[in-house]
Amino acid sequence: MVFTNLPRDLESEILSRVPARSLQKLKPTCKRWYTLFKDPEFLKKHVGRAEREVLSLIGFSVYSVSVNLSGIHSSVDPPIEMTGMFNSLKDSANVKILEICECNGLLLCTTNDSRLVVWNPYTGETRWIPYKSSTHYEMYHKFVLGYDNSNKSCYSYKILRCYHGLIDFGAVFEIYEFNSDSWRSFYDNSPNCSLESKGVTLKGNTYWFTSDTEGRQFILMFNFTTEKFGRLSLPYQSGGYVDDVVETGVLSAVREEKLALLYERFDELTDSSEMKIWVTNTKIDEAKDLSWSDFLVVDFCKYMVTRMTNVLSFLVDEEKKMVVFCDTDQNMTRFYIVGEDIYKEVYNDITEGSFSYWPRLVSYAPSLVQIQQGKVNPGGKRKR
Repeated sequence: MVFTNLPRDLESEILSRVPARSLQKLKPTCKRWYTLFKDPEFLKKHVGRAEREVLSLIGFSVYSVSVNLSGIHSSVDPPIEMTGMFNSLKDSANVKILEICECNGLLLCTTNDSRLVVWNPYTGETRWIPYKSSTHYEMYHKFVLGYDNSNKSCYSYKILRCYHGLIDFGAVFEIYEFNSDSWRSFYDNSPNCSLESKGVTLKGNTYWFTSDTEGRQFILMFNFTTEKFGRLSLPYQSGGYVDDVVETGVLSAVREEKLALLYERFDELTDSSEMKIWVTNTKIDEAKDLSWSDFLVVDFCKYMVTRMTNVLSFLVDEEKKMVVFCDTDQNMTRFYIVGEDIYKEVYNDITEGSFSYWPRLVSYAPSLVQIQQGKVNPGGKRKR
């Protein structure tokens, strides 16, 4: 039933709080709502309020994941369950996905045949991005999705191409703009670092855990509005390389508001390992630099864990003070739940792939956000 007696602004405010699945059912019932649900300003408001769900990239496919932390000790209801595989990308059969980057319910996917596609898994809409590598180091090219924040009413999406090895002073990067349907190069002399983790996009900007040539670690941010890189502080002092010690770091988004950092340190001489997780104190768009609070310390000695867990992605539940993370070893994908008094493997399976494409957990907001279409066919070439 249409809210005929409500002011349009109030009607929009109410509907912006309704889950995407319900909006999809309401869409054909009213012409006014059909128009509203396609309005960029309404969609921007809606996706900012959407309840987060969990997706996982395993064995070249994307799955929806049910996470029930309350059932961690239950033998009936599993805490982690693959509830279904998203249908294959339309317009192209048998696509194998190697990498994903989430932004506002959209996934930027890199395929095994070196193509790029932006995909809304909820609506099934896709847009294939024209791209052809000009170097022989194609496998080291990494792509992240973000947006320009200067337009307050709608999102102006962009894709950044960067290099997963050492980024020298004076590096050249590439930006793809959805509005112009074209790539362009730009120069930036600030990074001078190596990307140590997958990029995480939050509020339109992308963040990486990185290290410089001396092994000193920091967070690198790319601002899609200014198209500039910047360095942000870690919650600990990084002194550089230490003999026989391996340090890793991974970033994650918390409710599309904060960043979380999972840091792991492994001493090869003593076979001892420690894991620490921090969460930023304020929303990511409210601070020029980052301030952190301790969230969780995992005592591996207590749980007799004597190996490096190689965490590639993780999710934080602030309320239950737990973390879900995944790793892989010899094609075996594992999911773990850790907390103040728990360290438990809750899922394992043999998966296709190699160590270069480890499983990925992603916090995802189902949305009706539409992908602005360009004149591109599924093969990644411009139509004539």
